[in-house]
Amino acid sequence: MNAKSHTTTTLDVPAEAVHIPVTRRVRRPSRRWKNLAVKLTFAGPGVLLLLVLSLYPMLILAQMAFSDVTITNILGEWPGVGLQNFAVVLGSSTFRAVAVQTLLFVAAILICTMAAGLFVALCLRSSRGFSLVTQTMLILVWTLPPVIVGSLWKFLLASNGAINYALVQIGAIDKPIPFLSQPSTGLTAIAAVTIWVGIPFAGLVIKSAVLDVPEDVLDAAKIDGASSTQILFRIVLPMIRPTLLILGVLIVVGAFKAFDLIYTMTRGGPGTASTTIPYLGYSTAFQTYQFGQAGAISLVAMAIVLLLAVAYIFALRKEDRS
Repeated sequence: MNAKSHTTTTLDVPAEAVHIPVTRRVRRPSRRWKNLAVKLTFAGPGVLLLLVLSLYPMLILAQMAFSDVTITNILGEWPGVGLQNFAVVLGSSTFRAVAVQTLLFVAAILICTMAAGLFVALCLRSSRGFSLVTQTMLILVWTLPPVIVGSLWKFLLASNGAINYALVQIGAIDKPIPFLSQPSTGLTAIAAVTIWVGIPFAGLVIKSAVLDVPEDVLDAAKIDGASSTQILFRIVLPMIRPTLLILGVLIVVGAFKAFDLIYTMTRGGPGTASTTIPYLGYSTAFQTYQFGQAGAISLVAMAIVLLLAVAYIFALRKEDRS
């Protein structure tokens, strides 16, 4: 059998004539940029609207606080006065008295609302049939507009209102008490109504936190002989502390910026007996027409709310970490 010989021929091909396909790497946007684009798409219109409706008025308010603005030049030029408005406001005895009233007002609302909310939460947790009806009533009270609440309680607390009539009939008082028109009870009445409005929110929030406490922990404490008081103060409250902290900050912010109930029930009177810092800014602007001083008061109030907001953010981060 003859073997066939095969010869291999090598061709000299110029390098320029050889086409080697090159794969180009297409750079695609990273996941981070995609997430940023999605966030801007959804949040952009809201942020723009917030800047127009909030940031611009704040800038005008800041300009007003450092200027001499009254009813005579509100539409004209505002001459700058530096820190004079702040000096007048902070040196005023009226502002100092109102600041003390605001502090007591906020502290009373915080303590009473938290205590009453905890009591309501524990009651709702222990009774299922009672819980459904009560939660419905709480949500109804919580959703009422402040103007309606203020008008209702203004009618009930009037000298000839239902509360005075009931107190006289049962012999608790000899004659009707003008709760809203005397200096000693005006702010207390508003604080009581504010607490009444805030209890539903506090109760529902605390109830949600209490329900997250593991049942096996409570059962183990009962087996070990712990009383209900010990379980509450040594187990339940420490475990829901982050929620209580955030709730407390929200209550303080809401109480500090209270305006609707004061305007509806007492208009800050008699005198300034039921006036808080935010309402003092309103009355300074629209009753005495000292818009520059009103701007200074508003900036002071804004600074206090900003501090509370920072406290809220830190509390929220602390809860997330825990």
